[in-house]
Amino acid sequence: MGERGDFRQSEAMQTNRRLARLFLATLVLCGSTLAVQAGIKSPRLLAAIIERTPAPQLVAEGSQLKSAETLAATMPRAHALWGIGSSMEPLYAPNTAVVVQQINYDDIKKGMTVVYIKSNGRRVAHSVIGETRGGFIVQGVNNDVEDHELVTPENFVGVITHAFASADSTFRTETTKRLAANG
Repeated sequence: MGERGDFRQSEAMQTNRRLARLFLATLVLCGSTLAVQAGIKSPRLLAAIIERTPAPQLVAEGSQLKSAETLAATMPRAHALWGIGSSMEPLYAPNTAVVVQQINYDDIKKGMTVVYIKSNGRRVAHSVIGETRGGFIVQGVNNDVEDHELVTPENFVGVITHAFASADSTFRTETTKRLAANG
């Protein structure tokens, strides 16, 4: 009985070890999934973006743009835009409406999400990740590389001050918790 009991205990210990390894692998995978959800990997930069880019206010499906237009009408030099594309996911999902307000170009700060007009005429909303002599460097939170064009006084439209979405992701809260835990 002693040998059999030891064998069963050994099997149980092996099973527990396998489960512990599986659990640990799951935790690592979940943690790395959070880190790779965003193309921007720098914790400091993500913290600045989360701090200076407004979280979307949740509204009923179909009322996102109307909500943004109503608010923009009460603000000086502001207008509403409809967001498409996935470059700002998971911070902003497609079909998030934003309020863009003109500010002084010199007041732009790292982490702000700005709207600018690309050379092809398209408006783009991306986050400021740096500055050079030629202008501000921007990148979509979900993009792996920075934009090829700089934000300059000539193409700068404004900064996102409010957002309205029908659904939210846990990216902002989970990233904020992770950054706070890491100091």
